[in-house]
Amino acid sequence: MKKNKLAGNLSRLVLYIFPVILIVSITLYAGMWPPFSVVESNSMEHSGTFQFGTIETGSTVIVKHPSGISSITTYVQGRETGFMNYGDYGNVILYVNYAGTLVIHRAMFYLQWNSDKPSILGYTNQSWITLTPYYVVIQNVGPSHRNLCVNISSFRGVSGFITMGDHNLINSTLQRHMILGNNNSLVYLAADQNVLYMSNGTNYRPVNISQVYGIAVGNLPLIGIYKLYILGAEGQWHDYNLIPTNSNYYLAAFTIFLLGIPASIWIIGKKRKKSGS
Repeated sequence: MKKNKLAGNLSRLVLYIFPVILIVSITLYAGMWPPFSVVESNSMEHSGTFQFGTIETGSTVIVKHPSGISSITTYVQGRETGFMNYGDYGNVILYVNYAGTLVIHRAMFYLQWNSDKPSILGYTNQSWITLTPYYVVIQNVGPSHRNLCVNISSFRGVSGFITMGDHNLINSTLQRHMILGNNNSLVYLAADQNVLYMSNGTNYRPVNISQVYGIAVGNLPLIGIYKLYILGAEGQWHDYNLIPTNSNYYLAAFTIFLLGIPASIWIIGKKRKKSGS
């Protein structure tokens, strides 16, 4: 009987201590508090349905503090080395925009200037990149395989990360014809620095490393939806239509599973008490 009681106490102790150890470990690895951020928009989604491995509305991302520019792998660098994260090349970063809002988008490339001449970290005359003093074109980007055009003439001389939401390129209607190689091709504007605006009406500037809040290094799908529903009940969030199709069904199944863990422990404990009496 004493052995059964001891085993039950140890089980409860592990159940209580393990989450604490896990959170402390993640915090130490991330180098920041809190090491989590809940995604409230659909700008990183690849489709309207739940897709494991991508960042979606309601995802909870684990965030790691950046140690500098070199700690962030951009799309251009990742495409060269094969490094992929969340369904495409390069790191996804969280940065603070000019309104003080946290934005989670992919770092496409790091733009530098030497007088009026632009350069890109990781650019080695790749055939899929066109670099001019006025624009940059990256061919065959993301799940839509569209050509991304970034107009850099409006922030000449300003260095920093060019960022973009994966979903924003997929859904972009800002297109133009351009000669790429010998072909007349469609290119699309979707980078934050071309489609997002500050309060004075000017485009976002490239993201300085001081604006970068963190690098997304892990993704806990679905569980952030709990927070979104709480915010909705408080009147602070209203975009329920952004939650991917099927996500609520998976969340319901996950909730039942979570509730089943303590229920199972309680039932096992009851059975042990009966068998020991």
